[in-house]
Amino acid sequence: MDTESKPVKYACADLLKCAQRQMRYRLKKAYFNDVPANQVRTTSPLKNMTDEQWLELVKTWSTPKHKV
Repeated sequence: MDTESKPVKYACADLLKCAQRQMRYRLKKAYFNDVPANQVRTTSPLKNMTDEQWLELVKTWSTPKHKV
């Protein structure tokens, strides 16, 4: 496999984007949806995610656009 070709780079980037989107979806489903606003975690549930990154996700999910 030619790792320098554009189609291979595009395919790898697409796989990573899809995996990241699925991870965010699962996190939101497990730790945000159907959880009262005052009980949403303020610390990251994952070892590989900082508390700051987690709070950014929570802030994003709390916007009216993402609540729909």
